[in-house]
Amino acid sequence: MSAILASMLIDVAAKVGAPIVKSLLEKHVGGPIGDIGGMVIDAIAGRAGVPPDDLRSVPIKDLEAAVASTEMDAPQLVAAWVEQQRETNRLMLAEMSKGRPWWTWGWRPAWMWFLGFLFLFRLVLVPLADAILGSSIAGGVDLSTMMTLTAWFMGLYMGGHTVKDALAKWAERS
Repeated sequence: MSAILASMLIDVAAKVGAPIVKSLLEKHVGGPIGDIGGMVIDAIAGRAGVPPDDLRSVPIKDLEAAVASTEMDAPQLVAAWVEQQRETNRLMLAEMSKGRPWWTWGWRPAWMWFLGFLFLFRLVLVPLADAILGSSIAGGVDLSTMMTLTAWFMGLYMGGHTVKDALAKWAERS
């Protein structure tokens, strides 16, 4: 969502006396698409009868009515979002407590932290050291190698289950 659309909806929420919708939009628009701000915008768009991207073209009276209507359902939206977060946490905890050895699930966060450190080192710490010391350390750390390593990790992390599931379905057909 654009900042202009969010700002427009916040202004409309303030005008029609929708403090919950206004607060949710101010605090939560711009995060992940599943965030509560996105849910509120989707609810307003649904009430206005347009896709979220077309909210700017809705007449102001219709938009005000959609925001006011969404305000009445805001507690249910928040409850749904909290339940979604609770379920996400439950699934993550279930994955970690399956009784399997830590390395069967621990490799993913370990690699994420490792890659995060490498990029922090290469993109922040090395240039900072170069600037302070007047050296050229940055020339020795290749970004293309780091990107290749990251791509391999993402392929294993994101694609591993896809390949495993595809092979299982293929084996079922045989």
